[in-house]
Amino acid sequence: MNSSIRYALSISLALSLFSGCAVQPAAPQKTVTIDSTLPIPSMNGFIADITSVAFEWKPVSDPRVTGFYVYRNTPGAEDQKLQRIATIDSRFATHYVDSDLKPGSEYQYRFSAITKEGSESVASETTVVATQPMIAPVSFFQSVGNMPRSAKLLWRPHPNGKINGYILERQNATDQKWVEIATITGRLNAEFIDSNLKDGQVYFYRIKATTFDKLSTEPSETTKVITKPLPPEIKNITSTNDLPRAITLTWEPSTLSDLSHYNIYRSSTPNGSFAYHVKLETTSFTDTITEDGKFYFYKITAVDKDGLESPLSSVATQGSTLSKPLTPIAYEGKIVDRAVDLQWKNNDPRSVSYSVIKTTKTSWVSRESIDINNITDTRFHDGDIKPDVDYLYEIVSVDKNGIRSLPTPAIELRYEAK
Repeated sequence: MNSSIRYALSISLALSLFSGCAVQPAAPQKTVTIDSTLPIPSMNGFIADITSVAFEWKPVSDPRVTGFYVYRNTPGAEDQKLQRIATIDSRFATHYVDSDLKPGSEYQYRFSAITKEGSESVASETTVVATQPMIAPVSFFQSVGNMPRSAKLLWRPHPNGKINGYILERQNATDQKWVEIATITGRLNAEFIDSNLKDGQVYFYRIKATTFDKLSTEPSETTKVITKPLPPEIKNITSTNDLPRAITLTWEPSTLSDLSHYNIYRSSTPNGSFAYHVKLETTSFTDTITEDGKFYFYKITAVDKDGLESPLSSVATQGSTLSKPLTPIAYEGKIVDRAVDLQWKNNDPRSVSYSVIKTTKTSWVSRESIDINNITDTRFHDGDIKPDVDYLYEIVSVDKNGIRSLPTPAIELRYEAK
């Protein structure tokens, strides 16, 4: 075609073919002139992916050409005219990739050559391109529940070679919000353990497959998990208060099928801090104590084979060792014929014998004491005394277990040599 038949079309004609703004932000389009002598881009073909399309065209040798315009429609838009979406600033370019497209959608493209003066060639023929559909979700996804503070998740590795990993999401039964909990790299990975969960709680899980170019499939079907509950509280705890220097505890056996052991906690006050005391596997325990009349409060827990421990008993159980027998009363003593006569009254039916504590003042600052034991009467005669020496006498009662009462007040006796 010679220059005599060259013609220029106004911008209204140009926009009737390629009107609109670029999909990506760009400067406002200038008025262009269609130059029919410019070479029309000759397309070699395209390759469509899920969200992108790659185009190739034959090289352009015309030195007037400085680049190319790319036009495309937008599926679903009210205006289906092709709009300019990109400017390629080199005539030596022969490839272009359009990204961020919708999977499984049909697009129309045209290309034109441009000059530095702003002229544009006649557009290429319309190329219709369909992006590939999105990759199917993971087809098999399940969970293992009743695990201690954790959940095991299993799935079938995705068969599509474009997949390079997975995204796991979790939802609590209470908040109904999906939260991403893990990103797993590697298409062939097929297991994940979610830990640090709450005891006896309900959780929901789903999984998405991800591609090398960071696309995510739709989520899989949802799977439900209930974590292992804590063992039930120990009930019917009893304790003794009549054993010499010991407290025996008994309780109802736990109903756990995987019971490991029991833990006993002890405190000196009912509302105090209960400290761990002992671990055992039986349903009774005797706590050996060195004090008479000593009170302790106890709580017991059950522990399963996964290490989960039941709550502490809601009510503390009080136990005590056998108290001391009561001190003898009406205690009196006197010197009779250079000997000591003592007498008292029993104050406790538990008493089976008595002990006399005899203390001799050997100097102003030193004393010597002896116990005279196994006295079964409520009288005692001591002829082993010396003149001008001070003696102190105290009486304690003793029960059948050998537990001694507190002593009576000391009586001081002395006789003078003549």
